[in-house]
Amino acid sequence: MDTNSDLYIRDTHFKGTLGLWELLTQKRADNRLVSEDDLKQYKNILDLSSAHLEVYEPGSLIHISNLPKFKIIDRLFPHTRRRGLEV
Repeated sequence: MDTNSDLYIRDTHFKGTLGLWELLTQKRADNRLVSEDDLKQYKNILDLSSAHLEVYEPGSLIHISNLPKFKIIDRLFPHTRRRGLEV
């Protein structure tokens, strides 16, 4: 438990900022709250957890969704393979 709202994922520390929590918890993140550093940390968290991949497994295709958050994930992982699309 961290009283500063920081996160620890696989022994990696992430500073719990308002922008990072916005990305982690909201379907539509308020971009005014999200910094470039928040986006980098979010990408690191997705890399560690494989949460953006189908069946949450490394090497899987990227999970495709119509949710606004997918547009953010798509920007963070432009070269990740998607179903029916080799990038």
